[in-house]
Amino acid sequence: MNIKFLIFSLLIYCNIYSQNLEKENSISVMLMNCYEGSEMDETKIAFSDYFAVYENEKYLITNFKIKKYNSDSIAKPKFLIIGLDSIKNSTNGRWINRKMYPGETIIFSVPNSENEEKSRSYSIYTKGKLIETKNNKFPYFKKIENYELRVASGKTNESIVKMDISSFPSGGFEGGIYLYWVGDLNGDNRLDMLAGTSSNYVGIELIFYLSDKTDKQLFRKHKVGSCSSY
Repeated sequence: MNIKFLIFSLLIYCNIYSQNLEKENSISVMLMNCYEGSEMDETKIAFSDYFAVYENEKYLITNFKIKKYNSDSIAKPKFLIIGLDSIKNSTNGRWINRKMYPGETIIFSVPNSENEEKSRSYSIYTKGKLIETKNNKFPYFKKIENYELRVASGKTNESIVKMDISSFPSGGFEGGIYLYWVGDLNGDNRLDMLAGTSSNYVGIELIFYLSDKTDKQLFRKHKVGSCSSY
């Protein structure tokens, strides 16, 4: 009897856990300038359920507006997102949209309109070791080791993603760490980020880093889609 009850309890737990896991990973993002944009078939996907993130004038405090996507609108959003429990109708943010190389730093602040003293500043930076080719021959660097994206805020300094990438014989690096957008999308006065990683030139895995409200860590990681490299 006790064994049957234990098995039944485990089944219930596993079912609840799988449902929660599915809910946590239900966020989906589509980049509008992605080469896979041709696959955005409105007959197969209900895009009207997606929220669209539009960029306003760059020097406004709330320089991004968010509203339900309308395919008939002339305005083109930076990206579409679905699956967030809460989402703002406007926010401050920065559209970055490029690969980050070792030594680069981006400083970004998330203002708290209710209490300015609780506004948060973030340092988003990449590091890594450039491995040179022998005798300084072209393409001069053969790979980047310990290539890493980190975010620091206050006393917290968190590793976001870490990888190694190789270079092409013709120059340039295969794959890398991409940073698309930073801002506060869910209105909790903490940083959210849309990033991507690629180990080759074929495609990029899109990752949405949603702020962790428990403050145990800076972000919760969500794999949200993919995009062709460009």
